[in-house]
Amino acid sequence: MTKLPLIINFVLFQTVWFLSLFLEADSLPYTLTIVVLMFALSKQHKHDALILLKGLPIALLGEYIAVNLNLLEFEVWPFPLWLVVLWAALLLCINTSMSFLNGLKFWQAYLVCLAFAPISYYSGAQFGVLTIYKPLWLFWLIYGAIWAAGFTLILVINSKIASFLKFSK
Repeated sequence: MTKLPLIINFVLFQTVWFLSLFLEADSLPYTLTIVVLMFALSKQHKHDALILLKGLPIALLGEYIAVNLNLLEFEVWPFPLWLVVLWAALLLCINTSMSFLNGLKFWQAYLVCLAFAPISYYSGAQFGVLTIYKPLWLFWLIYGAIWAAGFTLILVINSKIASFLKFSK
């Protein structure tokens, strides 16, 4: 199998991330187009549609909880639309450029997310697109735990979707 789809998916996600970071709300026409392109290029349309449908509410609930715990704040309450689009792009990576996470045990995926997920929010805070209210170590610990729990749940659901789609063929 060629790695080109993985590379394209990764580059498209990074493009959404940087456009969101630098342009915020003004990024929406571009990032929405890229997310549609990511979906169109997907080799698993049904699977990706289901993970978007089931995963996006979980992801946004985690963001909502973090905002209400004053772990972070955006200019728009509870969070901006560009973050929703960014989450959609991330979810479209689960079965492509981030598929390595599907091969981990769930506790391992949780630890990877706990360690690395908060860095993107910290980076966003450095650019002024959000504010982090706690000392960094506390933000990293609490927000990382919330994010990792939500994303690990999304990975569990993703594996259930994979099993269901395989069984229903």
